[in-house]
Amino acid sequence: MTAGQARSAIVIGAGVAGLAAARHLAQAGVQVTVLEKNPHAGGRLFTDVRHGCRIDAGAQFLAGFYTQTRRLIRELGLEAEVVGVPGAGSVLRAGRVHRLWPDARLVLTRLVPFSSKLRSLGTLGRLLWHWGELDFADFTKAHRLDTRSIAEYARRYLDDDLLEYMIEPPLASLLSAAPEHLSQAMLFLLLKAGLGIRLFTLRQGLQTLPAALARGLPVQLGADVCQVAAEPHGSYQVLAYVDGAERRYAADGVVCAVPATTVNGLFPSLTTAQREFFAPVRYAANLTLALGVDHRLPVSVYGLFVPRREAPHLASAAFQSLKNPAQVPASRDLVLLASSGAGAQALLAQDDAAAHAALRADLAAVGAPYDPGSSTDFYHVYRWPRAIPEFDVGHIRRLKRFAEERVETGRVVFAGDYLGGPFVEGAINSGLAAARRLLQRFEAA
Repeated sequence: MTAGQARSAIVIGAGVAGLAAARHLAQAGVQVTVLEKNPHAGGRLFTDVRHGCRIDAGAQFLAGFYTQTRRLIRELGLEAEVVGVPGAGSVLRAGRVHRLWPDARLVLTRLVPFSSKLRSLGTLGRLLWHWGELDFADFTKAHRLDTRSIAEYARRYLDDDLLEYMIEPPLASLLSAAPEHLSQAMLFLLLKAGLGIRLFTLRQGLQTLPAALARGLPVQLGADVCQVAAEPHGSYQVLAYVDGAERRYAADGVVCAVPATTVNGLFPSLTTAQREFFAPVRYAANLTLALGVDHRLPVSVYGLFVPRREAPHLASAAFQSLKNPAQVPASRDLVLLASSGAGAQALLAQDDAAAHAALRADLAAVGAPYDPGSSTDFYHVYRWPRAIPEFDVGHIRRLKRFAEERVETGRVVFAGDYLGGPFVEGAINSGLAAARRLLQRFEAA
């Protein structure tokens, strides 16, 4: 790359991490090409259309603390698409639905006994003590908390009721993960984010965001990248198959925005330290069942969390007529049933009919008005074998080492929610950070 020569970059992956990186690079004057193996951009921000219903089949919500996401929404002219999610969330226990969010019901609830609420006060004190270390824009600040799992923390400082009915249900629904598989740092990060939390979505579905990000970018869909190799003169060659035909792309730099579990297979020349960073990253699976209902359900909560003690497969049910009525016809409803991580692992091995039957059986145990019974007229199953990275014990400490530039070499940078946080905001933050690092390396060259 000589002085005055236009810089070029290949971005592998057109999820929101890759698209945010590509947009930032393009705005800086870099010639960008985005390669995506799937037939659509956006990754888990995927909105399907069936029977007149717009179905957010992957990610379900955005949150008020998503600072970069909201900034991008404004820059892309999508502010008019933002829809606040009204109503309350709830948790099931012994056949009774307890409304909890977003008001004082959390304090007054009978979901857990008074003694459990008293025990939780110690956690509030620890939250305040670590407040400055809890930053959704930089998870590495919480590395001192990354010493035990949430389940281990709960056994030491809380009790079984709090673990199984206040902590586990939202973890299973939002992160598809069990408290045994997540670092206690994530508990404190989520507690801070959850104070006064407000949820929102986009009127025509969450895929509106990646579609707007991709607009104006050269995105090649159906491009299955199989190898990235460094050239002797400092550039990179990317080998991909597009519609079965081999294609080779050359660039001065690469942004790799694919799941961590596929990185080692793409880069044959990774160092030992790099392979040791990517190898331990694990992903929770998810399976979502969309149920079309031929009338509006008389529900008063947008979401129902189902603890693992109450059902073997079902983690949550979301009711579209309350969450975002613009996505369903006025005379219909849509129920989205999300499996727990353990439930998904079991159901992914089964066909759609069996997965449908298992989740419907769990919902039937909840009863009316949440179970539409025989009034459903279609269903569709969405499978996500690598849905969300599990921020297990040690992962945030590994991220600290990554941030200290012990992992990336040359002009290859990495992005993804496993780096920025297991949320849309984390993916976007990681993409923007990767683009900035690559620009710095271009300047250094």
